[in-house]
Amino acid sequence: MKSKIILVGLACLSFGTSVKAQDLIKQIPEDAEMIAAFNVKDIVQKANANKLNELLQKAGFFEKSGISASNDIKNLGVDLSQTAYFYTRKTDSISFTEFIFSLNNRGQFEKLLHEAGEPKAFANGYTSIGLKAGSMLVYNDRVARFISATTNTTFLDNDSIASRYGIKKVDYVARPADDEDAWADTTVAAVDSVAEVWDEDEKPLAVPVAPPVAIAVEPDTIAAAATEVLPPVVDIAGVDAVEMHDPSYYDSLYTAYEDQNRKNDSIRNSLRDKWLLNEVTRLLSGSYKSLSITDQAKVLKNLGLVRLYVPRVEDLYRGLMPYTTSLPYYYMGIKLDKFKTGYQDGLLDLVQEGNVLKLKGSVGLDKALAEMTKRMYARKPNSKFSKYLTDKTLGFFNVNINSEAYLREMPAYMAKYYSGLLGPQQDVVEWGLMALEIALDEKAIAQVMPGDHLVVVNGLRKFKKDYIDYTYDDDYNATEVKKTKEETLPVFIWMFTSKDQRLIKKGLDMAVSKQVGQVYDGIYAFSKQKAKDFPMYVLLKEDLVMVSNDSLSLNDIRQNKMNAPANKDFVKLMKQKKMSAAIDLQKLPTMLKEMGVTPGKQWETTLEQLNQYGSTAITSKGVVGNRAEVEMSTRLPQTNDGAISYLLDQILVELNKK
Repeated sequence: MKSKIILVGLACLSFGTSVKAQDLIKQIPEDAEMIAAFNVKDIVQKANANKLNELLQKAGFFEKSGISASNDIKNLGVDLSQTAYFYTRKTDSISFTEFIFSLNNRGQFEKLLHEAGEPKAFANGYTSIGLKAGSMLVYNDRVARFISATTNTTFLDNDSIASRYGIKKVDYVARPADDEDAWADTTVAAVDSVAEVWDEDEKPLAVPVAPPVAIAVEPDTIAAAATEVLPPVVDIAGVDAVEMHDPSYYDSLYTAYEDQNRKNDSIRNSLRDKWLLNEVTRLLSGSYKSLSITDQAKVLKNLGLVRLYVPRVEDLYRGLMPYTTSLPYYYMGIKLDKFKTGYQDGLLDLVQEGNVLKLKGSVGLDKALAEMTKRMYARKPNSKFSKYLTDKTLGFFNVNINSEAYLREMPAYMAKYYSGLLGPQQDVVEWGLMALEIALDEKAIAQVMPGDHLVVVNGLRKFKKDYIDYTYDDDYNATEVKKTKEETLPVFIWMFTSKDQRLIKKGLDMAVSKQVGQVYDGIYAFSKQKAKDFPMYVLLKEDLVMVSNDSLSLNDIRQNKMNAPANKDFVKLMKQKKMSAAIDLQKLPTMLKEMGVTPGKQWETTLEQLNQYGSTAITSKGVVGNRAEVEMSTRLPQTNDGAISYLLDQILVELNKK
């Protein structure tokens, strides 16, 4: 019986924790532009709470917060077992950000805020405390919310909107005296009207809430701004030439200019603070639609350490283009509001797997784009590539594209997603893309270059390099002198599959016939030109075309002398991914030393520690389901606590040096 009671209790506790986490994410509005979730429990556990505490102590956090140095992060009043959230929301006039996190001890949390000001009752059971202008911190016994606002400059740069709010654009010039009174009256009237003007998105709530209490320093109010009177401005037409040369005349112009700008700033700040107060009141009253259940699941499902979620990638693209209606685009006929990407939502995860730290990203694709992309990347790497990834390999890059599908699909892709940008020219663009599609022989081109490529960096080699120096006679007349020096540089080989090498071979033979290059034992050599420091070499071997800066490497390949052991990790990456790139960090210190590269003293220790690291890699599986996926990973030195703990150790080492 007791065991049953214990099980029921554990289930209730588990359910309660889950509900609490879900309650926090429900505080995020459905129109949030970008959301970040922080798995605080996992972060603290993997980072090691004791190390986090030590880091905060050495950084002076407890001392600056007025907390005893013997305290630790568990005594901050923050619930370290709950997920915290950050999100952004934007209207045409203002951008909001909010950070939400759980509390487990309100009293301890308030001690952190003692320097900020006196807590005051706000609304809906929340307390507020003064912060810098444009931001508010509100909290109750369960949650703390930090909200800030920034006005969108492009919104108030619009002349009609600026004048609606009483913002007067002025240049550093005089205004006619006969317009002075009318101008002043118009400005005051426009400013007075601001108190009654609301954007559609910023209307007062219909739901009654407890009256908010003003916090922090009282900002300049719009009403106060309206009572300011600008100094008289002189009529430039009636000013004598002598008077215009008087410095005091220009001082008065500058004073008027500065006064109006102060007035404008006061109005902008008042609007920002008013809109921020409206936003906070709206959030605390719950009179908004929460993030959808689908989006909530995408934020929380299989959450690692940190997740960044963008519900609508296409909207984010448009938000990054504030000048979509600018005159140059208008006259060119380009309509950026018609721009389509085919992208849906985006995810970026920070994950720890033992001593490996990973960034995993993916973006949702609409059905047409997903199917198109799968066809364009429906090619496996050439298995012959693997023999060139050896224990001498410093790094490589491999990509596999189906050239035939790519050439066939690209015109349709451009027409579907980009032709709408050009408005009246859309028909012409679509016609041109169709003509390109007809002109291209995808099958023939795919035989020449099917689309699989590998670039390998294998060790170092000394190269002779010519350069120009100067000597001077007794009269300082310069004479050019051609000299040669040795440089140690990485050896690279770029190779790609080519089933039909006739076109490539004919081009190489033509270059030789025109004495642009030479051929020795089947290896084509092209002498350095003005824009090239070193010669380049080309080898055609079986169904591979190889380009390198090192003839010795190509000669070994031609004679099948590449017998170095394979780098199994690199081979596995290349064979299993549509795209992969990696660098062996252990080899980097030796390579830089041989090249004569000497880092600054602050980097010496870090560079030496790279001998303990593994590889850093960027890979992609291509499209899985309807999502394009990519991953970046770094293998850190092996420790008992894992990757995050190791990084904290390095930070502590640096702090101990100070």
